Amino acid sequence: MKKRLSLCFIGALILMLSFAVPNMKAASVLDEVRESYATYTGSGYSGGAALLDPIPSDMKITALNPHDYNYKGINAALAGAYLEVKGPKGKTVVYVTDKYPEGAKGALDLSHNAFAKIGNMADGKIPISWKIVKAPISGNVVYRIKEGSSKWWAAIQVRNHKYPIMKMEYYKDGQWVNMEKTDYNHFLGFNMGSKSLPVRITDIRGVIVKDKLPALPSTAASQAYTVKGNVQLPN
Repeated sequence: MKKRLSLCFIGALILMLSFAVPNMKAASVLDEVRESYATYTGSGYSGGAALLDPIPSDMKITALNPHDYNYKGINAALAGAYLEVKGPKGKTVVYVTDKYPEGAKGALDLSHNAFAKIGNMADGKIPISWKIVKAPISGNVVYRIKEGSSKWWAAIQVRNHKYPIMKMEYYKDGQWVNMEKTDYNHFLGFNMGSKSLPVRITDIRGVIVKDKLPALPSTAASQAYTVKGNVQLPN
């Protein structure tokens, strides 16, 4: 009887640990704090590297250094992410819309309103720390289908996501096909067909959600368009 109880206890412990490990990994990614410096810029609201136009002119935004923008070697991995930034005067949350090519590891190039919130504009450059946070958004994800996309070739961007999107796949011929992420923050697919398209996205925590997109156009789209998704990443 004691042996049976011991085996039950060990089994329960293994089960608990199997659920705890992913949560610990997720927490470690979101709790990772970078320390560097911030400058400020008036750009990033239109034509930024992340192609997230249109962006409200009063929104607090930032350009991100190449090392962190391409987190873990994935192109535009933190494009569209939200960062909590702390400076000499306080903290604020900013939206990543652009790349800061000359920025050192951890560096941000903040919009004027974001910089003024945490530092003195006269300083021009201030010490900061920051981390990735859950996006202050509502509703489901949104997909942007880039101009030129069709059933033969498509560039698809994920927007309005709670956490940075690291991976996107589509389902074809009984298997999930990986889509390469570009430096302009879109995922590429080839010969994706003319039927509704099952997809799945993976966020920076390793959380996966599945969705379905309407059929892609049979000929190249003359302009970009957006499609409302049916899902959102869990908290």
